[in-house]
This record gives sequence, C-alpha cells and structure tokens, in this order.
Amino acid sequence: MSQLKTLLIINPVSGKGRVKNYLLDIIKVLGENGQMVSVLMTEKRGDAIEFAETYGKDYDRIVCTGGDGSLNEVVNGLMRIPLEDRPIVGYIPLGTTNDMASSLGLPKTPEDVLTRINLNNTRVVDVGQFDDNYFGYVSAFGAFTDVSYTTPQNSKNTWGYLAYIVQALSSIKDIKSCHAKITYDDGVIEDDFILGAVVNSTSVAGIIKLSPDDVSLDDGIFEVLLIRMPKKPSDLNNVIANVLERKFNTEHVFLLHTKDITFEFDRPVSWTCDGEDGGAHTTIHAHNCHRALELII
Repeated sequence: MSQLKTLLIINPVSGKGRVKNYLLDIIKVLGENGQMVSVLMTEKRGDAIEFAETYGKDYDRIVCTGGDGSLNEVVNGLMRIPLEDRPIVGYIPLGTTNDMASSLGLPKTPEDVLTRINLNNTRVVDVGQFDDNYFGYVSAFGAFTDVSYTTPQNSKNTWGYLAYIVQALSSIKDIKSCHAKITYDDGVIEDDFILGAVVNSTSVAGIIKLSPDDVSLDDGIFEVLLIRMPKKPSDLNNVIANVLERKFNTEHVFLLHTKDITFEFDRPVSWTCDGEDGGAHTTIHAHNCHRALELII
C-alpha cells in the first residue's frame, strides 16, 4: 500500500495568528500511521491558489488552515486541474467567521477539530463557478457584502467577529440599490436590489442563516437570496428583521433555487466571493459545478 501524502497550506495571519500554537499538533494528527506531510506557508493573497494548482495532483490530501478566504484560494487552485487529479480537501478553521465550517458542521476551535477530525470521513460538495473564478459557499453583491475584506486585518486580529459588526454598522448609511436583470432556471426578474447572494451554505457572513431544510451542499442547486430596495427608508428595519428571522417569502426578501444564474446591471457592481474581493462587473454568470470536491468532515 502506497504512503498517503498530505500538503498542509498555512495562512499564518488569520484568526489572530493562532496557528503557531497548534502547528505541531496539526502535523502530528495528519502524519499518523507514517503518512507524509509537507508544509507550505502563504505570504500574500493568491499563494494558496498557486500552491493548490501546482502541487495538488501530487498529493492525496490538501489541508488548509485559516479562514474562508484561505479555503476559497485552495478551491480556486484545485478547480483549475482535472477532476480526476483533485485531492481530498481538509479545512481547519482559524478565521473570524468560518461560514463554510458552519455549513459542514465542523468545530470552530482547533482543539475540537484535532480531537474530532476523521481523515477517512469525507463528503462530496458542489462548487460555484463565478465567470472564470470559483467559490465554495457564497458569491454576493450589495449591502454588507464587502465587510469581510474591507475590515482591516489588525482589527480582525484584535477584536475578532466584533470587528465585522462595527464595520457593518458603519456602512448602513451608505446602503444603495442597483438595478439588475436576473435570469435563472425558472424565469427572469428585473428590479432594484440592495443585496443578492448566490449561496451553497447555511451561513453567510456569520449573520444571515439559511435553514438546513433549504440547503443541500451536493444537489447541484444554488440558493439565491435577493433583497429588493424598500420603497420607504423606514421599511429597512423590517427588511433586516425578516432576514435575521429567516423570512424569505416577503415583499422585499425572497429565496430562489437554480443551477445557473446571470446578473445584468446598468453599472459596474462590486462582488465578493467567499468574503474576498470578487471585482466589479456589469454582467456576471454563476454556474453550479455539481459534486466537484471531496471534503474531510
């Protein structure tokens, strides 16, 4: 039987730099029974994409430590190599919100992950294609969607999740709508929206929660949350309350289910992918890549 090979990709700055406290324990767990572990450490954004794309086919597993952005980079790298060459993916969440960990039912502390991780227990999940890029759990535009990457890293390291809340509250006054024509499997919608999120997760930004009854991570279908611009500013509080209470069938808040979706805007609109900057676009197409990755759970 050949020796299993694992590539450990480390983001040293996420989650207040906690990985340095667990590195030896992580390597010990991954290297049990004589399995070989190689370690690469990122120095800048994009490094994990390059590592996964370049070395992925040479390993049986790629395990990353960090936040959702770190996992997003690994996903983007692996989706650039053929399906038959993609290794199994492991995720040790050390970021601030860790939405993907919530959807997968992973523990939120390194201690619990290392205690409960079963390297032979895996599940296959869908991956979203966002034009030429990929996302693991969400691609979104509009209100609050840029909070995760506009919040300074030093604030996240100092204050953790509270830093996101402060940044979000400071942006309420700047909420603006954008006009969009949205084409999906079952039809076309055209209106003014303050938020749109293409989701394969039960948690978005740690604040918006979808019911597990509405979300399956491997059914080939996205959930799409859309929020129309309220006609009266006073309605905004009700809209926010509906989202927090998971009321997705109201006048302003609704949920679609689709495999493919195209957004057309009258001006460039900024997007995020798994909490990372996704650029500004006037037209964007998202497609569900069915059962594209196998994840350790």
